[in-house]
Amino acid sequence: MSDANADDHTFSKELVTIYKISQAIVRHKNVNALLNEVLDILDQLMDAKRATLTLYYTAENALVIEASKGLSAKEHGRGRYTLGEGITGEVAQTQKSVIIEDVTHESRFLDRTKARNNEDLAFICVPIVNDQKLVGTISIDLSNEGHCLKTACHLLEISANLLADAVEQIRSQNEEKASLKAENNRLMKELGNKYKPTNIIGNSGNMQKVYELIALSCDSPAPILIRGESGTGKETVAKAIHYSGVRQNTPFVVVEASTIPEALIEGAFFGKLKKDEIKKGYFDQAHGGTLYIDEITALPLALQSKLVRFLQDRTVQRVGCEEMVSLNVRLLVGSAKKLEDLLEEDEFSEELYYKLNVMPIVIPPLRDRKSDITLMADYFLEEFNRSYHKNITRISTPAINMMMGYHYPGNVRELKNCIERSVLNSSDDVIHGYNLPPTLQTQGHSNSGPDLSQISDLVTAVNTYERELIVEALKRHRGNAAAAARALNTTPRVLNYKFNKLKINLKDFKKYGSR
Repeated sequence: MSDANADDHTFSKELVTIYKISQAIVRHKNVNALLNEVLDILDQLMDAKRATLTLYYTAENALVIEASKGLSAKEHGRGRYTLGEGITGEVAQTQKSVIIEDVTHESRFLDRTKARNNEDLAFICVPIVNDQKLVGTISIDLSNEGHCLKTACHLLEISANLLADAVEQIRSQNEEKASLKAENNRLMKELGNKYKPTNIIGNSGNMQKVYELIALSCDSPAPILIRGESGTGKETVAKAIHYSGVRQNTPFVVVEASTIPEALIEGAFFGKLKKDEIKKGYFDQAHGGTLYIDEITALPLALQSKLVRFLQDRTVQRVGCEEMVSLNVRLLVGSAKKLEDLLEEDEFSEELYYKLNVMPIVIPPLRDRKSDITLMADYFLEEFNRSYHKNITRISTPAINMMMGYHYPGNVRELKNCIERSVLNSSDDVIHGYNLPPTLQTQGHSNSGPDLSQISDLVTAVNTYERELIVEALKRHRGNAAAAARALNTTPRVLNYKFNKLKINLKDFKKYGSR
């Protein structure tokens, strides 16, 4: 091949590389899918034996393989290097590419993954750098024959430059999650987390009191009254009591008292004799374990009296039978209503009230535990990401402000529904304010960004909405205007026009690139 033809061939490969990787960056929202496709592209263009992409984590001073091609899961897992260690560590430390013509004759080559088995291979490693800051490395194994290693290195450097912004986001998000997790663990210990059951989310001071009461009551056979507004998680607390105590391996039976017709309710609870056959009730099902009755106030007074008798002698009488049956059941009950008001109106048994109200557990409404909102929102976000196969990485600042400013009449249940709706509505990897239910968007809080409900001018409303989209894209891409333009499916020229029109100062977002 003549030099001119070789140059044309190299230039053509460069264009194909740029085109394919650019298309992959625009197309993929899932970061793992993006990295794996880029490694596939490199494999096809260069006929690579193996390819790896590492990310640098500053807190650990280590490079870790994030994506690979041609490595087994075990080999992939071995890929960890400190700064300056081996060829990969050297490339990361110096931020300069390295070409090794034959790895079998290179003492600096560690073969940390143990994947090569003394193969005669060339090895090329290039740094991924974003704004002069180390992000990671890309490396490939090539056969010694039929390749121009300088050309391959140049293509790899082009790929690294194209990927730098997207990969920096991944690294930053991973570090941020790890930092938040560590901080959360520290706070949980500081707040006396020894009382916190595993199935309840929240670290606020008033929830710590709930955890202490759960710990005190979980091994006791005494009945417990769990009080709290609708949606606060009374059944969740009942489960925590049962599964934290000595009865954790026994039945846990839940009954919604308000759903059972009054004519059938006694037989449903205590069982009945029908055609010479005993049909067992909820107490029989919970024998040896725990029975949780939700909304105890829905039970008729006659049945409340029979609950008093059970609490006194631990026996029940089935409908149609004369004999009393002894049962070992721990009774937990929940109520959203104020029992004291019902006592005054003779709508609740006074005797049952005093039997149940020995050590009540009162769950605070969500509006009184605002510090738990973001923690629960993140938990539900992970849950619905798994359920709906999404990859939403964060909640925008305006959306968080809207959630923090809302009063939640439906409490935790309403917040969970809000996050589920937002996950389903989201078209990218962020939950924005406009993804939230209308009830949260129309609160008009001063700290939640512009209140569109108060804007009567259509042009102003559109500009406000457009500004929020652009600001969020700039935050997400650490002030990189080109990356923000790609994410918004527009061009840098159009975005620059919008900056002037909407009075957005790009310098305000450069701080996000240095975090």
